[in-house]
Amino acid sequence: MAQATFPDDVLPPEGTYDSREALLAAINKWAAPRGYAFITGRSSRSTSGRQIITYACDRWCRPPSASRDRQRKTTTRGTNCRFSIIAKESLDKTTWSLRHRPDPQFSSHNHEPSWHKSAHPVHRQLSDVDRSTISRLTNAGVAPKDIRTYIRQNSNTIATQQDIYNRIADSKRDLCEGQSTIHAFANQLDKEGF
Repeated sequence: MAQATFPDDVLPPEGTYDSREALLAAINKWAAPRGYAFITGRSSRSTSGRQIITYACDRWCRPPSASRDRQRKTTTRGTNCRFSIIAKESLDKTTWSLRHRPDPQFSSHNHEPSWHKSAHPVHRQLSDVDRSTISRLTNAGVAPKDIRTYIRQNSNTIATQQDIYNRIADSKRDLCEGQSTIHAFANQLDKEGF
């Protein structure tokens, strides 16, 4: 089987954006069909107060050492990929500019592209509408498998089953207002006069 490679246009185009969020959304929209995703690698402030952010490939972290005995046998997607770009805030703090890093080591990946964008947590994030829909359905007592089916039929999300289950757990925690389930139940009974 032939090894998949990244296309020649793997770097997002340099440009100016209205906000940091718009810049991140644009570069991840560029990266998704090309088999990778961006995350915030490092951010700092210059002496003039401008924010400078390095957006890196989501596989930038180092894999754990195989020679070292570890207590937990966890896995990681990290390959120590150095692919990254720089975003700088303008002096008047109204726009963000995207620039490629000058060193060629930062413009190539050290891994194959992903076959599907669902391989990247950044691309699987639920929209605000989907998050509120899951919360409403959870609070109404709908079963998780039915919530999953509803979301997949009525949304264009690529969230996995586990992403949906995690959101269900978040909405249940929100419902308990940070208390344990039994404390939240006891408080609810007190409110209702039992």
